[in-house]
Amino acid sequence: MATLILRDTYRVLEEKMKSIDKLKRETSLKIRDAASHGDLKENYEYKAAREEMSLIIYKKQLMQSHAPFRFIEYGEIETDEVGFGNKVTIRKEGKDEAEDYYLLGPIEFEFDLYPMIVTYRSPFGRAIVGKKLDEDFTLEIKGKETKFTITAIEKISPE
Repeated sequence: MATLILRDTYRVLEEKMKSIDKLKRETSLKIRDAASHGDLKENYEYKAAREEMSLIIYKKQLMQSHAPFRFIEYGEIETDEVGFGNKVTIRKEGKDEAEDYYLLGPIEFEFDLYPMIVTYRSPFGRAIVGKKLDEDFTLEIKGKETKFTITAIEKISPE
């Protein structure tokens, strides 16, 4: 199943991947340079560079793990019901103030591009998808049923 992603977020992802590739090349040079200093058992520069390379590879694999992508353009985002790319205002039962949530994907979440991101794959995200304005829904939180109401649905705006 393809991961939904905003076209703008994909551009950010591409830049991040280029940056990681550059860092990987630089770290390879550090490893080669440190290895040239001799005994690898006691060569802490070499060990540090290898550890850094492991972290770089992990970051890249994590980002690639979300592929393939389905790109969403801002013009495709609807507001008649909650879906990907919406800013959703939700009031929890018993609270006076509603809170805004941004229903997006795992890449937007990882990059922390918007405040209060809820991924469409999370239990909360799955609970709100398809809901309409003024519609109620319940969600079990810490073993207790909690009621919420959708008070507004808007398109997110490009940053």
